[in-house]
Amino acid sequence: MTKRLAILTHEFYPVLSGGTVFTDKIAQELTQLGWEVDVLTARIGERLPAYERRGAIGVYRFATARRSVADSTLFEHLSYFGLGLPQMLEQARRARYSLLFSVFAIPSGLMALGISRALGIPTVVFVDASDTPGVESAMQTYTRYLGPLFRRVANHTDGLVVLEGLEDMALRYVDHDRFLILPNGADIPDEPARPGTHGPTLQLLSVGRLVLRKGFQIILQALGIVKRQRGDFHLNIVGYGRAEGQIRDALAQFDVADCVSFTGRVEYSKLVEHYRASDAYLFYGDREGSSLAMIEAAAYGLPLIASDHPGNRTFVADGESGFLVPHRDPEGLAAAILHLLTHRDELPAMGERSRAIAKKYSWSAIARSYDAFFSRVMEYRAERNRGVFPDFPPADPKSELAPLERGG
Repeated sequence: MTKRLAILTHEFYPVLSGGTVFTDKIAQELTQLGWEVDVLTARIGERLPAYERRGAIGVYRFATARRSVADSTLFEHLSYFGLGLPQMLEQARRARYSLLFSVFAIPSGLMALGISRALGIPTVVFVDASDTPGVESAMQTYTRYLGPLFRRVANHTDGLVVLEGLEDMALRYVDHDRFLILPNGADIPDEPARPGTHGPTLQLLSVGRLVLRKGFQIILQALGIVKRQRGDFHLNIVGYGRAEGQIRDALAQFDVADCVSFTGRVEYSKLVEHYRASDAYLFYGDREGSSLAMIEAAAYGLPLIASDHPGNRTFVADGESGFLVPHRDPEGLAAAILHLLTHRDELPAMGERSRAIAKKYSWSAIARSYDAFFSRVMEYRAERNRGVFPDFPPADPKSELAPLERGG
């Protein structure tokens, strides 16, 4: 039997975001496991094609009011829901999908529930930081009031996947055991970075949208503290976003303009050049599960300095592959950076340990867990359609990532 999957997401390439990368990676991997995968998303402007092939997956872009690759406005989210829903419903009717997979509960999860109810297709919703009530994000102002909608999506979907590190916040809204807790994954490159081999200046890297919750201003404050003792470091910030002006203002405030560069938007395929040119990676954002760019830096074998939040602890062995620093502690962050500066002989071993951790969470391994969970969800829905109300099928204890699962 052909397994046909539709992934609903409000943003996809050319938008550069964690949601975009997650969607593309998990979609491509699932095709290797026998799924036919389509991505159903918003069309941005008029230049992008309504349909295209991206590797093994099909991408359908539906006309909405979105015009920019920057963060969606509330109006654009509403247009994605109002204009996109009937178009996606018609596509799902034609394609006869076996399963709907929504990236984020709001707004895509609501759309998936509507399509599921209309066509009887089982649905799974992925919950990340951007729409979890209580998490600092661009949508926080709205999700604070959308808690009842979040609860409805979480409890009416056939299955729920929660990004590891957010389970205590998301599961307070969940009244069933049809959920899975998984981290994000990473591609493991054949050629790793070579930390500690880039000359006398320690090369630091941070990748992410230039928004305040990513902690760039605190990073710059910490670098100002480091600079009072030594100046043999350089930070490359890769990304773009609405808070770039505010972040740049911190350069003068903390006197670090001469040791920080802003590279701007870099296409995903070009990030490899920046990982391989670096000695260590900094991620000091608010709680958001874990950063995909941080995981990729680990896969390239870079030591990591990260905020001490639950999702980051999976990928950073404190004192071995890098350092976990309590959030909003610029002095502590400065101390971790100074350690790397004064113990550069430790960088290669820390990088090897970082890469070894990332290998446990390759996208292929993560996709196998999704594949198994999707099968359980479809089995459960089929039984309910026959008028049977079974317990949710248990997980396979032999699964590589089974210890991370809390539901079932």
